[in-house]
Amino acid sequence: MARLDSKDNVNLIKLLGNLIEDLNASIERGVAIKRENDIKRDSKLDPNRYTNKQSVVIKKGQENLINSFITNVAQRQKSAAMGLDLLTTENKLIKFGSLSAPTNVSGNLGDIAEGVFAAALAARFINRNKQTDADAVKNIIRSLSVNAARNTATFTGTAPNVGISGQDVIRLRIVLKPTNMNFLTNPSNIEALAQYITASIQYADRQVVREWVNTIYYNKRIDTVEVKADGVSDSRSTKIDVQVKITNDKGLLKGVNINVSLKVDDTALFGQVSGGEFSAVSTFFSTAIQENMSAEQQQFQTKTSGAKKMEYIYRQAAEKLRSKLQLNPQGTKSILGSGIKQFATRDNAGVVDENGNTVEIIDLNRGEATIYDFKNVSQKLLDYNFDVKFNVGKSGLPTIVIEEAESNKTLIQLRSMVQNLKDSKGRPYLYYRNYVEKGAFLKELIGSSANENPVTSS
Repeated sequence: MARLDSKDNVNLIKLLGNLIEDLNASIERGVAIKRENDIKRDSKLDPNRYTNKQSVVIKKGQENLINSFITNVAQRQKSAAMGLDLLTTENKLIKFGSLSAPTNVSGNLGDIAEGVFAAALAARFINRNKQTDADAVKNIIRSLSVNAARNTATFTGTAPNVGISGQDVIRLRIVLKPTNMNFLTNPSNIEALAQYITASIQYADRQVVREWVNTIYYNKRIDTVEVKADGVSDSRSTKIDVQVKITNDKGLLKGVNINVSLKVDDTALFGQVSGGEFSAVSTFFSTAIQENMSAEQQQFQTKTSGAKKMEYIYRQAAEKLRSKLQLNPQGTKSILGSGIKQFATRDNAGVVDENGNTVEIIDLNRGEATIYDFKNVSQKLLDYNFDVKFNVGKSGLPTIVIEEAESNKTLIQLRSMVQNLKDSKGRPYLYYRNYVEKGAFLKELIGSSANENPVTSS
């Protein structure tokens, strides 16, 4: 076992549902709950007020305190959450952080958030001209019907029309791995998802969604809206995480311009090329800086380890990029912008669905939705100067950092990483990946808050 305060913010969210179940069992049925002492932390507490018993029962009447704890965990405010006091039935205090952490819960928050985001869109289409709120989204999540395989959940709602009695049908379909589906549909976990719900509503209240809501509200026909979240498809292929389709005048479902590639918690990664062989790194740098590194292939092959190969080829690429920025700064900045857009396209943003509608990258983080627009990134880069830095980490793997010269803020970084995997016979091997990660400067340059263009009433 481990204390709750030993867990990071992500795992605290995953554990929250089980913990609340344990606390409720203690409060309502007198079930003892485990905790653990820590000599260093306990030395700062008054022994007359705090107990050192490692099995306690929580006193009733502390619902507001538990709600504060839930809010702090959902908002990634770990210190505030762990420092809250709980009163035991012996009228002694314990810190939340001293509670024994429940068994680890499996699940990927990024995939789980796709289900939340889709539910928020469905709520917007159902609510019509009413403002979407967290309760509406939570009610949809609680009402999901899950198949026996625990990988597909559905919900069907209706919405009124102006001028006719018939109602539109709103169909929600969420496809997730069973572990993620179990987390999403466990009622005890719903408050842990509060910040994702808030951020998703920000997007659902934007003009692009409201225009479609109003179109089918006033068009005097019965339509079907299909909102689909897919957290299962191979992430290496181009896919849309959350998509909306609406019937046309022939009654056929057609995609509209609500297509989202969803990220959570300010995820830096937005592009990658997998593999440590020369063809992989050649493709990587051809896309990133329009250098196929063919002149370096022979020397690359002589290196005795994957890490040495990565260090060599990344170092050479950094030198080439630095030289290009000196000799032809404007042209090279256009090349960088093109590479950024291509990687984003490869990982969904900027690609189009079958009807030519583009896909947006949306990041849900701390209750805020940020939208990334890669369309004019090359043009925007022309107004700034950039430096190139190269470093090798403790792992022996290299990173190229491209910084805006005046602020020293990172535009992007090109990074090698390695995974320890096993083949079909259980033999271990190293698998390399080449990552493109956004920095603070790129976020400032092309990111905008979903709150900048909301519509909350018709």
